[in-house]
Amino acid sequence: MAKADQTKAAGVTSVLRAFELLEHFRTVRRPQSLKDLVEAFGYPSSSIADLLKTLSGSGYIAFDNSSRTYFPTTRLSELGDWVTSKVVMQGPPFATMKTLRRLTGETVLLGTPNDLEILYLAVFEATQPIQYVMSGRRAHRAIVQSSVGTALLSAEDDDFLERIWRRSIARGLIDRKTLPFEQLHKRIATCRADGYTLNRDASNPGAAVVAAFVPAPYNGLHLAIGVGGPTERIHAKADKIANVLRKQVQKLADTLIHVKSSD
Repeated sequence: MAKADQTKAAGVTSVLRAFELLEHFRTVRRPQSLKDLVEAFGYPSSSIADLLKTLSGSGYIAFDNSSRTYFPTTRLSELGDWVTSKVVMQGPPFATMKTLRRLTGETVLLGTPNDLEILYLAVFEATQPIQYVMSGRRAHRAIVQSSVGTALLSAEDDDFLERIWRRSIARGLIDRKTLPFEQLHKRIATCRADGYTLNRDASNPGAAVVAAFVPAPYNGLHLAIGVGGPTERIHAKADKIANVLRKQVQKLADTLIHVKSSD
């Protein structure tokens, strides 16, 4: 390999390792020492030390000299703030979510695919006394396990669906026995036929979510909207929620198509 190619490959590896390190902080959510990170990744301590030095020098990670630990700074979280602001607070999805919360009284979720997970861009809390609980506004969920994920996958073909299912198993996000492909495929097919899905949220015991795919992208993002709450309450008014959700999602899609066509 030529020297230039070797340098380029080393640079790519460093970038990937930096993102892995930052993702690790998102998972553990506590300060980490150099030893902690070496044990977590198995990379040479010198490589991780160099990454930490670069990230701390750039202001993305802080070093506590007394405890000899590292932790991300708010500068890192600010990198993506404009995405949520642009997608939700300054765009048509905001009005749709407000309307859905007013009409249903339940928690409203806005999600987009993030490889094998869903990234929840926004959560509007319910006006009901008992709410759907989510830890963190931008919490992640395995895309094959939730209602919002089912809605997002309903827009994909079966080959893509099977690949996602197999990769989720390989990553340890799901178990082949607890979620056979036939079961997932049936759920997706029903969602395609009905225009919505109603599933128990595997990540929130006692909660259920009605979700629908938004059939038009916004700023290049594919979106799905869910309405969630306690299982018994959601099931009792599932038909009403589904009808309202499909209507509002279609209105949103029509708006997005109109906005795009007039650009």
